Amino acid sequence: MSQPTAPEPEYGREELINNAPAVFGVRPEVVIGALHGNIKSMLTVAEVKAAVTAFLGKKVN
Repeated sequence: MSQPTAPEPEYGREELINNAPAVFGVRPEVVIGALHGNIKSMLTVAEVKAAVTAFLGKKVN
């Protein structure tokens, strides 16, 4: 029988933004842009990674 997985820890927006280079390999401004419109105050690293990937993949008009 498999063990239930623990939920991924959540972190505050400011903590994630301040640690952007170490955690996501991008400047803090990229994380701010990626989270624009997201109203959650606590996020997982996976959520922010997905947002950053989507943000960097957007075409510029």
